[in-house]
Amino acid sequence: MNAETKRRVAASAAGFALPRYDQLPTMGLYLDQTVQYVNSHFRTFAGMELTGSMVSNYVKKGLITHPVRKKYMRDQIAYLMYIVAVKNVLSMENIQMLFAIQQEISTAERAYNTFCAELESAIGQVFGLDAAPRPTDSDLTEEQYLLRRTIIPAAHKIYLDCWFDALRQEQALWPDILDDLN
Repeated sequence: MNAETKRRVAASAAGFALPRYDQLPTMGLYLDQTVQYVNSHFRTFAGMELTGSMVSNYVKKGLITHPVRKKYMRDQIAYLMYIVAVKNVLSMENIQMLFAIQQEISTAERAYNTFCAELESAIGQVFGLDAAPRPTDSDLTEEQYLLRRTIIPAAHKIYLDCWFDALRQEQALWPDILDDLN
């Protein structure tokens, strides 16, 4: 991969930030609005997408609660943000277990905000950007340590998906470039 492609991959993560809990919509969102809202925060990353059928499936499996009057509320949106980030590295069963642990020891707001900070930091490090300093592993609770161990492979997966997407785009250009050179 050339230097320009590496810069494009890094640029896909530049400025990545998730809304904090108090910035999530306070009014419920319909399914399509929820999907669009969640996807808007991951749009620069290849392979990071949520669909309406996925959300419906997560409700059926009990990962998130049923919508209230067909609207998804702040806690459900926060859970969906987490699911989108880690669904490629954890089974649904393990995600559900992590949610249960989180609900026993923390509020949804605190857990979600911790997730956001960890993901943003890990993305910054994996993509080679300046990342916010993180507490050392020894300063973490067992639950925070487990969250970090979940987020790190997710950040690597996001990076690899972006890298391969950029490589495919680069390879797709070669026939056009070769035709221009002839």
